[in-house]
Amino acid sequence: MKTALFFLAFIAVAAAQFWHPLAPCAGDHECPMMGYCCRYNNVIFQNLCELRPQQGWPCDVTGVTSCPCTDGLVCKLMAGSMTQATCQLEVEA
Repeated sequence: MKTALFFLAFIAVAAAQFWHPLAPCAGDHECPMMGYCCRYNNVIFQNLCELRPQQGWPCDVTGVTSCPCTDGLVCKLMAGSMTQATCQLEVEA
C-alpha cells in the first residue's frame, strides 16, 4: 500500500513539473489553447494562466479582471444588477 501511494505521489509531482493551470505567463500564447488565457492576478501581482469562464460563471464585462468567456458565450450583466455579470449564450445576449 505504501509503495502504491508513493508511486501515485511521484506521478503527481512529475506531472506538475510540466505545466499547471496557474502558471506564470507573458501572453495567451503561453497558456493551453483550450480554455485558458493569460491575465494579471491581483492576489500575487503577476500574470497567470487562468481558466476561461463557462456558462453561468461570473465574469468581467470589461475583460480586465477575468478571461473572456468560453467560445459561444458572452459576458452580460445580470438582470437588475449594475456590477454582477455572468457568461451567457450569445443568442440570449
